[in-house]
Amino acid sequence: MKNKKIYIIGFLVILFIVNTILVVTGSYDAVDTFMRNFIIRYSSEITSKFMHFITFFGSTKFIILASCVIFFIYLFKKKKGYAFSAASIIIISTVINNVIKLIIARPRPEYISVIEHSYSYPSGHTMAATTLYGFLIYLLIKGNVSNKYKIIYSCILGLLIIMVGISRIYLGAHFFSDVFGGMILSTTILLIFDLINEKKNLLK
Repeated sequence: MKNKKIYIIGFLVILFIVNTILVVTGSYDAVDTFMRNFIIRYSSEITSKFMHFITFFGSTKFIILASCVIFFIYLFKKKKGYAFSAASIIIISTVINNVIKLIIARPRPEYISVIEHSYSYPSGHTMAATTLYGFLIYLLIKGNVSNKYKIIYSCILGLLIIMVGISRIYLGAHFFSDVFGGMILSTTILLIFDLINEKKNLLK
């Protein structure tokens, strides 16, 4: 099982590298344009308001607030391992995102409709959402919740991750390749955490 996870992590790392190369060389332009046009086909005033609402769940303000709430809830429950794991994984994800943004230095789309001050690749909102909500899914799977509720809550959180990514494309804040790259990278971080947790038993 451990070897299988290592292979999956290796595959995701290679996939991210390939994705990044395609971004840097401009080979992704046609796909990015197609995905953008496909998503905005359903644009309307109501859809735009909904997308602004959804994108908030991947914003820095919300992620920090949610992370602090999770951190203090677990501290209150005297589960320091859970508390510090939640905080650490968000911080690590954010640092990696910012470093890669500076290295790639990809400009935002010209049609952006929200105010952003950082580079485009990979999507910070998507990475933050994938890391935080993915971590919560991980805790659900490892927890004592019934399988019925594991499936329901995991589906809701998984859908939220996808919708945050779609909202970033819809609002012109990111290209599809930014969102895809962010999801790959955060998923890799979560899997690495899982491996470390198996060895070090961080959740205690």
